[in-house]
Amino acid sequence: MLRVSLGLLFLFISLQINAQSTIVLDSLRLDTLNTTEDNYFFTLPYDIADANSANRYYSDANYHYQKGNLVYASTLMKSAIKKQPNRYNYHHLQAYILMELGDHKNAVRHAERAVALHPDDWKMLYCLALTKYAAKDFLGATIEYSRGIEIDPSAFLLYEGRAHAKAQMNDQLGALNDFNLTIMLKPTYVKAYYGRGMTNFKLNKYQEALTDFNSVLLREPENASALYYRGASRKMLGDVINACADFEKAARLGMSVAASELKSNCSR
Repeated sequence: MLRVSLGLLFLFISLQINAQSTIVLDSLRLDTLNTTEDNYFFTLPYDIADANSANRYYSDANYHYQKGNLVYASTLMKSAIKKQPNRYNYHHLQAYILMELGDHKNAVRHAERAVALHPDDWKMLYCLALTKYAAKDFLGATIEYSRGIEIDPSAFLLYEGRAHAKAQMNDQLGALNDFNLTIMLKPTYVKAYYGRGMTNFKLNKYQEALTDFNSVLLREPENASALYYRGASRKMLGDVINACADFEKAARLGMSVAASELKSNCSR
């Protein structure tokens, strides 16, 4: 699940990389997208010219990253970076790949290099913050998210990321404020409502948490975790009947803690 989420996230970010890049991923990836083989790779020689060769490595690595072939994607990126070590987008992609592989130290190193090469792009700082968060450097992640916000205060992903980092440091009020800002900037962003709901729940603001989980379930009616925590919020507010209904739905969706809650507190 993490790989799929991060893969979609990188695709969203990579499509927004600024126009100064000479790479057009859509055209470079036509060869790979037309095949049904999961492990397909370019058969043309990579060493026709250094720039073209590096671009091909990068394009093919991005394809394999999306397909989940992380080790092979990382190997391709090593070759691309060896040929052109000063391309920020190469380090950017390698940082995401290594983060998913669990090599957090080198993921941070490549993300830092991407920032050094392209310091005015908030997406590079977002990547660096993610790698530091994955490495459990929550303070460092908070700092990088804040640097990104200084560059682009409208980038809602930065506030959401910083909210999670603050929550990990037990700064629940700070997290709540950042989730509020995220929702203000992106009112349809379901993940922010879930995060704010969890924060409100931890702050014993059960009515506010209930409202947030209702917002999640309006868009994702089979979100088992949101069902469970809406039930928990209702339970704390004294609405046991509806709480048990939520626990029952969450249990049917495979959430074991909801099944335990149902057995312990909702038996008839």
